Amino acid sequence: MLDALLPRLHGFEILDPVQRRPNLAFVRVPKGELFSLLGLLRQQHGFVTLQTIGCTDWIEDGVFCLTYLLEGAARERCLGVQTWIGRDGEGLATAIPLWPQAEIFERELHEMYGIPFDGHPSLGDFMLEGWTDTPPMRREFDTLKFVEETFVMREGRDDNLDVRDEIRKRKEARKAAEAQAKAEAPANAEAQPETQTPPGAGDTR
Repeated sequence: MLDALLPRLHGFEILDPVQRRPNLAFVRVPKGELFSLLGLLRQQHGFVTLQTIGCTDWIEDGVFCLTYLLEGAARERCLGVQTWIGRDGEGLATAIPLWPQAEIFERELHEMYGIPFDGHPSLGDFMLEGWTDTPPMRREFDTLKFVEETFVMREGRDDNLDVRDEIRKRKEARKAAEAQAKAEAPANAEAQPETQTPPGAGDTR
């Protein structure tokens, strides 16, 4: 797919083209060229569907990698267009004018990563009503600490037990019960009274 497509994208700085399989490929472009390329792919090259907008948090490099996953009308090919933005408040323009479904994807990215999208009509609460903590999909967010501080009512409940520890305890209890049953088996056998056959019970004449 890239062999046919890339020569037709002249004027764009493609930083990292990758062909994963014949109908799936990825290209990475600078932020400043992202929407020109997306518009060209939408209007002239048949990528009419935006499947999703993904985000990878490269906290070590201080950036997010955003991936716009595009698909042809017949679902015969899929292209991921990636770009980098800074993690500290850098945003992007909304993709709603190209794909209306971007509204939901961008709301989720805003809530989960804190990414602003210029021109988006509604970046308020989406799934996390009243959330005031660090966006929960950012890697600096401490999920365990948040749960321990927020959901104290779970202490002592069965659904708050360590699963591996509970499995180990149950295996040990089962083995102990089996060993005890085996040890008691001879004693139980000795305690059984011998059954005597009544006189004549075996006579079939």
